[in-house]
Amino acid sequence: MQLMPSTRYPHLPRVLVHAEVLYPRLEAALHWAFTSVLGLGWQWEGDAADFATSDATWKLQYGGSPICGHWIRPSGLLAGRERTEFPPETEGTSSGDILALIFWMASRMEEHTGRERRDGHGRFDPEGSHPLSKGWLERPICEVWAFSLGTHVLGEDWAAHEERLLAEYRVCPTLDVDSAFAYRGKGVFRTTAAWARDVLTGNWSQSVRRIRTSVGRTNDPYDTYSRAAEWHEELGLSARWFFLLAQFGAHDKGLPSSSAALRNLMRSLEQAHAGSVQWHPGYAAASDATRLAKEYQTFREIMGHNAVASRQHYLKMVPNTTRRALLDLGIQEDHTEGHAVTTGFRGGFSRPRPWYDLDKEALTPLMIHPFAAMDATLCRYMGLVPAEVPHQVKQLAVHVKEVGGTLSLLWHNESLSSMNEWSGWDDVYPNVLKAVL
Repeated sequence: MQLMPSTRYPHLPRVLVHAEVLYPRLEAALHWAFTSVLGLGWQWEGDAADFATSDATWKLQYGGSPICGHWIRPSGLLAGRERTEFPPETEGTSSGDILALIFWMASRMEEHTGRERRDGHGRFDPEGSHPLSKGWLERPICEVWAFSLGTHVLGEDWAAHEERLLAEYRVCPTLDVDSAFAYRGKGVFRTTAAWARDVLTGNWSQSVRRIRTSVGRTNDPYDTYSRAAEWHEELGLSARWFFLLAQFGAHDKGLPSSSAALRNLMRSLEQAHAGSVQWHPGYAAASDATRLAKEYQTFREIMGHNAVASRQHYLKMVPNTTRRALLDLGIQEDHTEGHAVTTGFRGGFSRPRPWYDLDKEALTPLMIHPFAAMDATLCRYMGLVPAEVPHQVKQLAVHVKEVGGTLSLLWHNESLSSMNEWSGWDDVYPNVLKAVL
């Protein structure tokens, strides 16, 4: 008998699971359904006779001839190594392989077939995908399925446990800092070149503002940290900031990591709230382990400790490779899961779950923390006007509340500035936070 640890409700009975073989994919699906979502411990029993005679309160049987407890007819996906673009057709039947559905969606199998569509940044393109066409992205569908499984396995005990789970709902704001300041701290060369460009294009107001900000005569428009802190404190929320420390490039245009202004900002935010400052690996680092390690060392040098969490710039990630490199560096949490072009739940989860490496066919210690909505998605890809945004995000919150999940949001310090494309967005963020609580 293999014992699996419980996470959130160790005082409750463990679910006894019988299957002839505990395949790695089956183990992952059980962990995600019972431990990640339902907060329950579970244990595997390979002996049918011992399973039948056990006095366990809650039982689940996967495959074989039905003995007792809830029985699932395997689809075959969890016993093999195949990768399919579509999940097994098991919806709508009480004995359907709901664990295979959960595994297919949460492992992101459709992104690892070699036939998937990718955009210019190498990101998976959900357009035309099965989850999008089925409407699964609109809600944390794997958690909905896990709740359904809970009703069958827990029986009359489900109502009380569902109440516990629904009380877990929380909101987690996260903010990426791609460019800590619009004008400050960028050095004489970059500031002079940008000022000359302003003059040559006739952008006189920006040229004046750039110089006044650079010499400390006016506040930098991207210096929105105090305002955000006030909103978070007022609403009782704890935010995390992900700082870009990449070398300057076409997609990495933040302050140099040597900038005193950047370093002081990071340290002051961390001093105010321990653990609130985390790492934002650069665009090129997603496919370059050497760059990734160098940026990680820069974070350590600035902060005096290791980063716990990271999120990839542009959400750019080389399948499996990037996350393995993050694991090698000791990163414990990856906050990259989410689509750039649409809101919703890319892996069918709102709650954190351990990452499954499809190449190695094994669960890993790296915890995936999904986000449901990003400001850039709402503005650039969906074209929403500021007044529409709180309502759009609130609809996601409604679905997360239905399973007591975690609504994580991805914002940027820039979008709080009302500058350039973010004109009129300065109050959107606090209005979104109020709408989803």
